[in-house]
Parts: sequence; structure tokens; C-alpha cells
Amino acid sequence: MNKEIVSKTFSAQKYKDAELSVKAATVLEKMTNNDHFSDIQPKLNELKARLKSYDTALAETMQGGRLQTAIKRECRRNLEMSLQEVATYVQLTSKGDEVVISSSGFDMHKKAAKVGTIDQPKDVRITQVQIKGTVQVSCNRVDHARFYVFAYCEAPSTPESVWMQVTGSRRKIMIDGLTSGKEYCFKVAAARTDPSRVWSVEVNSFVI
Repeated sequence: MNKEIVSKTFSAQKYKDAELSVKAATVLEKMTNNDHFSDIQPKLNELKARLKSYDTALAETMQGGRLQTAIKRECRRNLEMSLQEVATYVQLTSKGDEVVISSSGFDMHKKAAKVGTIDQPKDVRITQVQIKGTVQVSCNRVDHARFYVFAYCEAPSTPESVWMQVTGSRRKIMIDGLTSGKEYCFKVAAARTDPSRVWSVEVNSFVI
């Protein structure tokens, strides 16, 4: 069974001032008298006190003033620290159990969605350039691709052909060192960490 991970991020980028207050209140409500967390009351008392101070400071900032804003920031830092401490306790006590974590009011880290087989590149084009023995190979953009693998061999291709490969982070690349006047086969595959490849349809082209 996969273990879940409690989110310990309570920064302003994730929670605006009012949202942090709501989150802390939710955690307090769900953690109080929760049978899964029988020995957490001292930490909850501290969290409750810091939440009260924060709410008071937040209300006073409505009147403006640098001092009130500075006090609010300090109270927020203290509240974030309490939430992180309780979140750490929940992680250790729950042992990653999703049901137990859900009962605490804390969020869990989102699981990264698995990317399936990457699509086959389409529209492979061979563009002649002004440099002898050099061509540009390109294809359409493929979703989820981290890089592209470009392969080529002398035409016609056979099961015994030796394909040379070059990689690039973009969907087009310059391939040089080819023999002018010869015909080559080209193909492209989009790739991630999986070593398997879905190759495009081969495209033949003479090289100037």
C-alpha cells in the first residue's frame, strides 16, 4: 500500500491571510477529540492560542499601519510553525494512512499522474540547408515529450541497417556529416525516462 504524505506547506503562495485562518480552524476542529490522535492536545492548545492571536492581528491590519502589518506577519509565522508541527505529528502517527490523514483536516500531496505511451511524432520533414552534407530534421510537437530522438541511416533501410541517433530538447535538429548525393532514411521518436520508443514513419531524402 502506498503511503500518503501530509502537506506541510502553509505559505502565502498557497494560503492567503484569511484562507490560512480557515485552514487552521478546520484542523483544530477535526483534530479535537479525534481518536486517531489521542496525545496531541498540548499542541492543539498552542495552535488555538496562535490562531486567536493571528485572527486578532489580521483584524487590526484593516485599520492600516506598518506596526499592525508587522505584528500580523509575526503572528502568521507562528501559526504556520504550529501547523507544520502538528502536520509532522499527523504524518508520524498516521504512518501514511490516507483515511487517518483525511480525518485530521490536513491536505495530502497530490500524486503525480503517470504519463502513458507518448504519441508517435507526425509530419517529419527533411529540409535542405546551404551547408553540404547537412539537413534539418523536424516533426510536430508531441505532448509530454522531454526530448526527441532523431535517427538516420543510408537508404534503403533494412533489418540490418545501422541507425545513427542524435537527441535534442527541441522538435527540430541539424544533422551534419552526411554524404552529399546519397539518399538517407530518417525517423523521429519523442521520449521521456522510459527507454521504449514509438518511432515515426520513415522519411527518405537525398542530401545535397
